[in-house]
Order: sequence, then structure tokens, then C-alpha cells
Amino acid sequence: MAKDTSPQKKQRWYSLVAQAYKVTAPHDKWLLPGIIGIIVGGIAVFVVIGLIIGGTAAIIYTSIFGVLTALLGAMYFLTRRFESNAYARMAGQPGAALAVAQAIRSGWEFQDEPVNMDPRSQAIVFQGVGKGGIVLLAEGGGAARKTVQTTTKRIEKLVPGVPVTSYYVGSGEGEVSLAKLQRTIRKTPKALNKNAQATVKARLKAIGGSKPPLPKGIDPVRARPDRKGMRGR
Repeated sequence: MAKDTSPQKKQRWYSLVAQAYKVTAPHDKWLLPGIIGIIVGGIAVFVVIGLIIGGTAAIIYTSIFGVLTALLGAMYFLTRRFESNAYARMAGQPGAALAVAQAIRSGWEFQDEPVNMDPRSQAIVFQGVGKGGIVLLAEGGGAARKTVQTTTKRIEKLVPGVPVTSYYVGSGEGEVSLAKLQRTIRKTPKALNKNAQATVKARLKAIGGSKPPLPKGIDPVRARPDRKGMRGR
């Protein structure tokens, strides 16, 4: 039976907005009141401005501008609540850090498979390559430090001279929260141009290595949240 190779139909923006609302509303009691408040309040403010200026034309133009501004404000509010809710539900799930990192649209590429795992502590380390060099994302709290150190030493031998930056993802002291992870990765000091990035990726891929042992009951590839949901697609 032939596979359907026809391109998938791109979702309209309003479909994405509706989807974000349906996903967030059951977990956020302030979502609907907030959206209504922003729309009503925004329109009211601009109507009052139009009345103060005076004249029919001023009232019409400020009202139209108020409606557009209020809708944009409501959409921004929905987006922020959707992201906050998504991060809250993802927190603590194996592979959540990878899902968030892979949602970065450009400049970074993170492998689907972890580069190291500790079956005893269930610490997981993911690897990414980008303009900041090599980034390691560690899940598992303090127990992941030894695993990160081992991984860093191995990578430094494979690609000497390339900076390796480690981020411990979580809610504890010295850890990066999921909500701040993308911003933190983007702020990694630039170290590689595009050609150098391609060279590093190719070398790491060519060398490969044995797959890390998987802790019993954990499959990070299947367990991590859907990356499309993080992108809003």
C-alpha cells in the first residue's frame, strides 16, 4: 500500500490559539477571567481616550485600535499562561529538559538520545551542539554531577579545544528551571561559527560510542513531552 506523501495542511493561527486555550484552561482557573479582563479593559481604555480627544473620527479610530491592542494583549497573556502551565506539568519528567531545548528554533541541535546515564541514581545527560560549543543538560540533581564530569572528560578528549558547558536542570539551588532553560542556553558565550559547528557535530557522530545503560523503567525518548506542543504546532 502506497504511503500518503501529500504535504500536511498547515494549521491556521486561530486553530493554534484555540488548541492552546483547550490545553491550558482545565489547569488554569484564571485563564478565562484574565483574557476577558484584558479585552474589556483594553477596549474601555481606548474608548475613554477617544471620548477625551472628542469627535466621531477619534472615537472610531481609538476604538478600532483598542480592539486590536486588546486582542494582541489577550493572545500574549494566553501564550504566557500556556508556557507556564506546560513547564509546570513537565517538571520532574525524564527528558523534559531535552524537549525544551529542542524547541529552540535555530542555533542549536540536541541529540534525541542521552549521551550518558547512571542506572543507580537515574541521572540523565543530554548533549547539544551550537554557537556556544557543546552544552550538556543534566537531570537528576546532585547525583548527576559525577555523570556530567565523566561525560565532559570524554567529550574533551574527542573534540579538544571546544568549550563544554553544563547546565543542571531542576528547581533546586544552582539549577536552571525549565522556564529559563532556553534563555540560558541562548546566552551561552559564542564559541563556534557554523562551519565549526558542522565539524564538531560530524566528529561526534562519526566517533559515536556505546549507548549508555537505561535505568529500569525509564525510556527518555518516549517519556519526554511532545516537542510540537512546546512550539505551539
